Amino acid sequence: MDRNWALFQNLVNLAASDCRFTDEELEFLAERAERWGIGFTEFEMSISDVSTGAIHIDLPESKPARIQLMQEMIRMMAADGELAEIEKRLCATASAKMDFSNTEFSQILDSVLKK
Repeated sequence: MDRNWALFQNLVNLAASDCRFTDEELEFLAERAERWGIGFTEFEMSISDVSTGAIHIDLPESKPARIQLMQEMIRMMAADGELAEIEKRLCATASAKMDFSNTEFSQILDSVLKK
């Protein structure tokens, strides 16, 4: 599976975790889709797919890919200015499953918020 597609799917799942897509989340996802070469048909398909199943985050194998996923998850959560409890729990669970220490997570969070 293409790394960008997997990352995009994870972001769609995170955005859908609170059972709704805000305009800001959709704009963020559209910008990422364009940046990563994901076409409109694939974009629409991924948005509609989350309504039919459980939310699932695929965790990458490599440390750099895990850091990128966490950075993008934080950006996605912040896109609409609202941090839903389910989004925070998914992010915390993903962080723990990717073996980030509290210090590492704080560093990733700080790197995203400083930009």
